[in-house]
Amino acid sequence: MEKSLFHTLQSTLKELGLPKTRDWTPLCPTPGDCYYTEMCICVLGSPLPYLSLLLEAGQVSPGDSLLCLSPSWLSRSASMLLVHTAVAFDLGGHSSLLQFNPPRRVTYFLSCAPFAGEDLTRGTDCPMGGSDKLGQFWGDILTARVLLQREKIKCPATLALLLPPAQRGVEEGHVGDTEVVFLDSETQKGTDFIQNKIHAFLECDALKQAEKVVLRSTGGRCVNGVAGPIYLPQGNKEEVCKKVQQLLSLLLPGQSVLVEAYIAPLRPGPQVQDHRHVQCTDCSSPTPELSFRVCAIVTRSPQNVPLLYKLVCKVGSSGAPLSHLHSLSQSLETTLSDLGFTDTATVASLRRQVTNAALACFRVVMETESGMTPEQRGGISAQSDLIGVDLLLTVSNSVISTIVLGLHPSLCLHSSFQKPGFGGSGTQSDCHGNLLHTPLTRSQCYLMEGKTILIIGAGGFSKKFVWEAAKKYHLKIMLVESDPSHFASHLVDHFFPLPDLPDHRRDDQHCVRICEWVAAAGRQPDGCVCFWDDCVILTALVCQKLGLRGLPVEAAHIAKEKSSTHLHLLGLTKVRPALFAGGMPANESNTRPFMKKKTALSESLNHCGELRMEERSRQLDLIIDDVADIERNSLRAMMEFGRDREKMALKGEYGKTHQPLCGGSDTPVSTRLPCPGMPLLSPCPSAYAVPCAHIESALDLKNAVNDEAERQKVRFPAIMKLEYGAGAVGVKKVESLEESLAHLEKIAGDLREETDYPGIGLGFGNAMTLMEFICGTEHDVDLLLFDGQLEGAFVSDNGPTRMPSFTETAAQMPSSLPADKREQLVQAAYHSCLACGLRDGVFNVELKMTTLGPRLIEINARMGGFYLRDWIQQLYGVDILLAAFMVACGIPPRLPSATALPALGHFVGIMCVVSQHLQALKTIARPERLRQLHQEGALWLNELEDEIISGEYEEPYCNVAVRGVRPDDAHQRLLALCQGLGLHCPPHYDLEYFLSHFK
Repeated sequence: MEKSLFHTLQSTLKELGLPKTRDWTPLCPTPGDCYYTEMCICVLGSPLPYLSLLLEAGQVSPGDSLLCLSPSWLSRSASMLLVHTAVAFDLGGHSSLLQFNPPRRVTYFLSCAPFAGEDLTRGTDCPMGGSDKLGQFWGDILTARVLLQREKIKCPATLALLLPPAQRGVEEGHVGDTEVVFLDSETQKGTDFIQNKIHAFLECDALKQAEKVVLRSTGGRCVNGVAGPIYLPQGNKEEVCKKVQQLLSLLLPGQSVLVEAYIAPLRPGPQVQDHRHVQCTDCSSPTPELSFRVCAIVTRSPQNVPLLYKLVCKVGSSGAPLSHLHSLSQSLETTLSDLGFTDTATVASLRRQVTNAALACFRVVMETESGMTPEQRGGISAQSDLIGVDLLLTVSNSVISTIVLGLHPSLCLHSSFQKPGFGGSGTQSDCHGNLLHTPLTRSQCYLMEGKTILIIGAGGFSKKFVWEAAKKYHLKIMLVESDPSHFASHLVDHFFPLPDLPDHRRDDQHCVRICEWVAAAGRQPDGCVCFWDDCVILTALVCQKLGLRGLPVEAAHIAKEKSSTHLHLLGLTKVRPALFAGGMPANESNTRPFMKKKTALSESLNHCGELRMEERSRQLDLIIDDVADIERNSLRAMMEFGRDREKMALKGEYGKTHQPLCGGSDTPVSTRLPCPGMPLLSPCPSAYAVPCAHIESALDLKNAVNDEAERQKVRFPAIMKLEYGAGAVGVKKVESLEESLAHLEKIAGDLREETDYPGIGLGFGNAMTLMEFICGTEHDVDLLLFDGQLEGAFVSDNGPTRMPSFTETAAQMPSSLPADKREQLVQAAYHSCLACGLRDGVFNVELKMTTLGPRLIEINARMGGFYLRDWIQQLYGVDILLAAFMVACGIPPRLPSATALPALGHFVGIMCVVSQHLQALKTIARPERLRQLHQEGALWLNELEDEIISGEYEEPYCNVAVRGVRPDDAHQRLLALCQGLGLHCPPHYDLEYFLSHFK
């Protein structure tokens, strides 16, 4: 059997113009020699049903999508499913037959014919995108129709003569236009009873307009040598009864004979109306020979939302039944055009009608499965992650309606496979589904179960979601926090109070104490991460000490100090790559964290123009190998991949020479070289930096604005802010040296140490940054990076900041910028991070879009805060918190697309501040009321503080947002909601002005 299936695979690859499978089984590579990750998406069975998924997965995560052509290629060990032999899919459709020693652990499993019934997964806990039991359940036409009609979804009128036992959910009686009759040994022999049922059905109102009836048995048996459905005239009752009796004689327990109304497919006429009764007068001459059915493929999102992946039509002659596998495929738009429907509004209306029906079907599937036991679903982690829906468009009384014929777990995906460029392959705006998103997410969650994460700094009230998510993902948390009574201390597995943690001038000492505590606990963490700005450098030190994946300490320093970020980027035009090669010197102390770095940067800036041509050439040679990673050039990666494979085959050195794409697991994290940060196909990151200066005294200010050499001069107007600050506390726009000196003196008096305002970086000191003011719109870019590779990017827009404190007022996601502008922001954020040595982690980058392109504000070397995690998860199905945990554990957070995931709607939100909203927050918009509205779905609430306290230096109390299908709808609903809640307070807090920037 496996030889036959392997031949089928080779024939299919040849038909698609893809290279044949290479046999690497004699080499039997080990994990340290191979390019694949811990993720393993495995399909058992024929290559045809899930070939689309395998090829797409090979592009996103090369080597991690496997096809097993025999059950003997897999085995069970405890609760794990293991792969010993498989065909692995890679970039560009390349595939390889591999043996794994040790075997690979399956993280997502699918099975199909001819091995769908194999009992391989019993007792295993790996996620399954379906099962044989679910396939049989939903593939049963009667079961599907009964459950769908209970939810008012239209199906053909059906009489079901069933020999018990019935499938779950099927009961005797009427459900919509379906009648179920249970037969026993007596009623089955009584022809009068059955004839009366058939005659009554043929005379009912639902069959008055039917020209024919369709007979079929759910067991798929043959009648007089003819397989499949039988079509008979509706008026020939005797012939119908005769054929039904013949089918009944072949029934087995649990099978049924269905008598159903024949639904005529849509044909054009002189006047046709859609379901809204809008007259269509532009139909051309009819094409009576054409018949079609619609095949919709619906996927489940990570948030359990049904999404349309693909919509195609199976087209054929009206005189013969349509077959999934032997009918032509084309788009719905093309088919409707062939039928004479050329009005774009009518075509769009029909497409929405079909899409809504298909999505409604999958909602029934998900709701039904949620009430099943693991035994009924066929596995502990079995669920339907995609399904095919067969539909018909038909006309009744000049109204077009959609009829659901049945559900198919994988047949539609097989029969609708198309080469790239096909018009119905999911390129339409309503095709938000993706074959890979849920398999990737479920695989990643499975891999993370049981991991131990060391978290440095608990943060405040706004970080409470971290502990809830850790429980959801079954993580074990070791927490280091200064407050012994912090609420999170009771929500983690291990807690270490470190009272002097806020004094970050002693981070090197903190690092030693934390590592000693970890050793004493007897538990080696799998990863170490922080979500609090102040702890970024300490976390980098701990990762370095424990040998965990994390930021290079020098990179953490550069990102934490705002002026150093810009000065470092400005110096890239003249800094040699060797500056990065050694990382932080072994004897570097964190007591004075930035002194030596600032000196090195100043020296490099003094060498402007002194880099010789041969040095520049050598620099280009050093970084040319990184082009594929930096620019995600798939074509070049594919060519290099294939060429390396060829060399390894010729030399017989597969296990010796081939290194993992993301770096060898045996390679110490501390020895990897940071990216040189000099892209060849994009502007140098220095183009995004802004002139600035580090300020600790009045003399520093005077030198910054009076630099005679003009090399580092900062011009007014400028922005002054805390060098290590957060939350816009202490930010002020200054117009002159005098104003700058006054603000410096005020900050020196008000914000001197951590106790003056906890959590805004005063543990590093109260030095300031003077930065030239730049005009433009403000945006956030949240990045997911793994080993320098861009895994994900999400762009949001910020409204105008509230002057004079520059606090955030409003935001929206996705960004309303044109696609090319959004891409500019992503590339600016990405290359700025790489240039600073930030290659692994989830980062929040703040930029402005000016008339001359993106300009950097600052890089937050941790996950974005406030509302960003929730919005990204709701709109894109991506949990950036999980991604941060994964990167820390050395697992790449793969997504179907790094920058092109479709958004499921639009979020628009505003910040509430106590100084402007105190009265509302204590009356009509009190926190209890806001939480209630959040639960009801009227708004989306992110609580950022647990106390309503006002002060001179304030941060937002909460964020109130509205989610809409279109941005304009969300804007209008949010404004109306805020007016009702008393949050719109012009002229001091004018939401109309804050939201006007998004139009």
